[in-house]
Amino acid sequence: MKDDQVRWLADQALNEACRHIQDALGIKTGDVAGMFFSGDNKDQIEEILREYISLELQIKSHELNEFLGESNAA
Repeated sequence: MKDDQVRWLADQALNEACRHIQDALGIKTGDVAGMFFSGDNKDQIEEILREYISLELQIKSHELNEFLGESNAA
């Protein structure tokens, strides 16, 4: 997965988290989320999400390599 795809996925994850919270609270607009998650707040959350995505990708790749290694050993 390319860096821009990871960034897009992290942005979408943040948007979905906000939408989930807004739905649970009966909030009809994203105005407050838009203000709260701007600048440093958005950057910090998205960086954490990108790190998480990267970890998942690393583990997935490792598991696939292990599987392929085991299946090729037979």
